[in-house]
Amino acid sequence: MYRIATTFLLAISFVINTVDANIIETQYMNELLNHVTPQTLIIFDIDNTIMRPKQQLGSDQWFQHRKTVHINAGLTKSEALEKALAEWMSVQSVTAVQLAEEQTREIITSLQAQGYTVMGLTTRGLGHATRTILQLGSLNINLATTAPAQEDIFFNNGRGTLFRKGILFTAASDKGTALEKFLHLTNYKPEAIIFINDKASHIAPVERYCQEAGIPFTGLRYGHLDNWVTSFRKDTAAIQWLSFGRILSDQKAEELADMYHRAIK
Repeated sequence: MYRIATTFLLAISFVINTVDANIIETQYMNELLNHVTPQTLIIFDIDNTIMRPKQQLGSDQWFQHRKTVHINAGLTKSEALEKALAEWMSVQSVTAVQLAEEQTREIITSLQAQGYTVMGLTTRGLGHATRTILQLGSLNINLATTAPAQEDIFFNNGRGTLFRKGILFTAASDKGTALEKFLHLTNYKPEAIIFINDKASHIAPVERYCQEAGIPFTGLRYGHLDNWVTSFRKDTAAIQWLSFGRILSDQKAEELADMYHRAIK
């Protein structure tokens, strides 16, 4: 009996571990259309996948740079993360955004029109949910249209995690376990999952969850903005940051005004 039970468990383990899981490199969003099947849950990352700031300031690569700056200044990794995050959020609260790729909006709206289940999955935290939704709205993108749920859902995933308007805000917690808990809470059982993200390290936790759950998975490592990311200039971003949110003293403002008036005489 023990041998039979052991054989049965090994067979189950083999089935789980051989569930289809593919990671594909792509420069273009329309690659995902080659992998969509009925009852597929299609998940989009937000930053550097759907959208990006119109300038380097406030970008994901700028955020990573600011963490390094603070660590080099003597802060701990935790302190540097918190400070860089506060800076990033201050820029995100006002910055305009643009599509990472021009065809992205049409692809998302077309999938929704065809009845596919579409949602977002991001490392952004719940405190930035409203601003994110507004930014996407400025690009005429609404991820709630065919999302697995329409109501707000809050749960703990090591950090407070929020699903709102079609987007799961994980606050940099594990995306795989966040997605697992969300699907359990909504009782939504996709037959397959596609996840497109610019970072392979963020695809991996979702791939792991799908393998454990026996869900066929396709991960798309999206590289359309790779050149923009690698061309990041610290000096340009530093000037943008120094100019961000400055309130000049009366004296400085008067000096600049006097310089202007002298120049136009």
